Amino acid sequence: MVNSNNRPWNLNSFLDSLIEELEDAHEMLSVKGLNRKLSYMVQDVVLDLQLFPEFDGDKVYFTTAKPGETGAAKVSVKLGSIRDHQILEMADLEFDDEFHINRTELPEPTKKELKKIGIQSVRELRDTIENRQVKLDSVLEHPVDYKELAAAVNKFYRGQQPPAVSKASFTRKDGKAVITLQGENLADVPQSIKNLATAQSLEQFPIATLDGEKVEVISANTNELKLQVEETQIKGKTQQLKVALDPYAVISMNLKS
Repeated sequence: MVNSNNRPWNLNSFLDSLIEELEDAHEMLSVKGLNRKLSYMVQDVVLDLQLFPEFDGDKVYFTTAKPGETGAAKVSVKLGSIRDHQILEMADLEFDDEFHINRTELPEPTKKELKKIGIQSVRELRDTIENRQVKLDSVLEHPVDYKELAAAVNKFYRGQQPPAVSKASFTRKDGKAVITLQGENLADVPQSIKNLATAQSLEQFPIATLDGEKVEVISANTNELKLQVEETQIKGKTQQLKVALDPYAVISMNLKS
């Protein structure tokens, strides 16, 4: 009989944990194999589990039998052997220039769901969603919030390449004034997944204000941003310019005409 104090678990959770441990060991051995010859083999391992199955009408749960408990079913999990060259051949190592899902601010349940289907990088995400047109909701237990996913990816990349202003200039012509900002990473979110729905459309950016009044964006690219202001907006004193380059980056500075 089953001990009521023993917590039940489902097979998915057990296999996910087991696979995660194996993948961690796999990646560790892959890196080690780049520097030192792996001269051993992992022999077959069999796990014999004594379990009490429980079915709630939807899912099957298992409770591990404790010493002295009777009537448990036996479940065997066999891990096969793998040679060192097979580990290296199948390895998909993560290099410094690759985005990793774990580095984002995504909720842990979303990270776990993506990891279960082998998606841990933007390359894998793009290949699945963009190139192969796979609907993730059909294979995941919990639906993915695409707005949240795209925002997390874009925010991560913007954080890797923050905007920097090196020069600001001011010119007048025909009753208009043009503010020119020069620098790096002033427009577009590098590597963003633009075809996924985002919380705010990237097309509406940049957005600029001078002392809280909106000003027109004439042109914007990675190295230069041009803003047009009305003469009536120029106060002849120090004014605050704010530019939201995208949902994840805002620059603010004081300008004196």
